[in-house]
Amino acid sequence: MMRVARLIQVFNVQCVMCGRAAGQLMNGTFVPNQRVRLPVPGKNGSRCGECGGNLYLEPDESVTPFMATQIAAQRTAAQQQAQTSTHETLRAA
Repeated sequence: MMRVARLIQVFNVQCVMCGRAAGQLMNGTFVPNQRVRLPVPGKNGSRCGECGGNLYLEPDESVTPFMATQIAAQRTAAQQQAQTSTHETLRAA
């Protein structure tokens, strides 16, 4: 019997007004986009941290749990590298 990995549904969290990607919703967990401000809680749901617009979910490709782990690890490494570059640039200035 062949075992098939269960897929994790992924949604992109987008702003209606400015079109920025606030992050992704993976398996019910919000993964923020580190390049933009975090969404702001509101009465009727979260709002864009950049412009205050409404956020909506856009379906993305489903991934396996292994792929989700790999994507998260790549994002973490890229974010750490970007922070290191920013700190080095500030020190040089």
